[in-house]
Amino acid sequence: MQTLAQPIRSVTRLARSSRPGRTTTVRTMAFVNSQQEQLCGQARQFVETWGSVASKGMDAVKKELGDMIADECTFKADGVLYTKDLKGKAAIMQALEREHAKYEHKTYYPVAVAADDTHNIAFVGVAWEYKNVGPLKEGAQPSGNTSRGFSIKQLTFHPRSGKLTESRVNRQMTAEEQQELLAPGAKCQPADVFGDVLPKLGWGAQQASEQNPPVADAEFAERMSSSLKTWVQCWSSDADLDQLNKVLDPALMAYDAYGLHHAADKPQREGHAISMMGRDDARAAIEGLHKKFTDRNKLLSSAVNPDQRVAFDHWKGEAKGKDSSARFEAEGVDMLLFNAEGQITTLVQFDMQDYSKQLRGAAAAAPEGRNV
Repeated sequence: MQTLAQPIRSVTRLARSSRPGRTTTVRTMAFVNSQQEQLCGQARQFVETWGSVASKGMDAVKKELGDMIADECTFKADGVLYTKDLKGKAAIMQALEREHAKYEHKTYYPVAVAADDTHNIAFVGVAWEYKNVGPLKEGAQPSGNTSRGFSIKQLTFHPRSGKLTESRVNRQMTAEEQQELLAPGAKCQPADVFGDVLPKLGWGAQQASEQNPPVADAEFAERMSSSLKTWVQCWSSDADLDQLNKVLDPALMAYDAYGLHHAADKPQREGHAISMMGRDDARAAIEGLHKKFTDRNKLLSSAVNPDQRVAFDHWKGEAKGKDSSARFEAEGVDMLLFNAEGQITTLVQFDMQDYSKQLRGAAAAAPEGRNV
């Protein structure tokens, strides 16, 4: 296995949306070694194939995906939008059919890819535009409207066969899903990741390379990884929060991707779907948690792409009340953007928590097979 001292290879692709006249240069890969290159290629191929039903046809896509997916593959539920795991290739193919029957994929493009070759994992940030063409439930009429949003796929591949063995998807809700799943009076204010964050990755920018010059440097990749790990560790009660000054940009912006976590408890930011504004605000949020709880946060997996200055993480935390018997678990998948010094500037957060107060009958409303 090659080390970070090896040269990084970068690839520039021309992204073409299905909407006429839209062509965007998006750098989507930077490789530390050949294994990372292979993982990123497999992840990109899976995402692009999944979204290509309109152009290739369902039968052709199912055949291609059948060659990519292991028979025992599992699609893991996020516990928010999706509540049951999908197990086996047949169940996954059925989910593909249901998704495309409900939504025409006007855009489905991997705008950022990064891989962890130690654990054969690749993360993919996907920009999507879905047109509702089929009912979400029996008897309902499709709206015909188009929603746009963002999802993160965490894909695990078999080290020898290269086939997909596990997928976890965190996705923003469409307008129809919000109408179907939200409890009466519940707020959902998802961040406009598509409009506010993705342009920083070159999506929609005609001069992407000028806006964010590539940094194909192994030392910078290490700096990004160190900042990410420190950020996750700082949520643990025994952490030195002064380290935040080193790893966070003073103008940090953190976005609530689901739009469920901070919509209710921070009304002064209503409509903005911003969970943290600035480094000081981030520290205050962590200090507020530590005053009430003893917290242990663990990084489960991560990957960085220095060319785009983007990274992904998957973390899990446990908290116990200091003055009460309260305790809770939290889990999340994030996309992180960095400045030229390796500090985190932007967080897109999919916090997987108990949203039972906001989502009505989630287990019944999200039946097995909807995990796509």
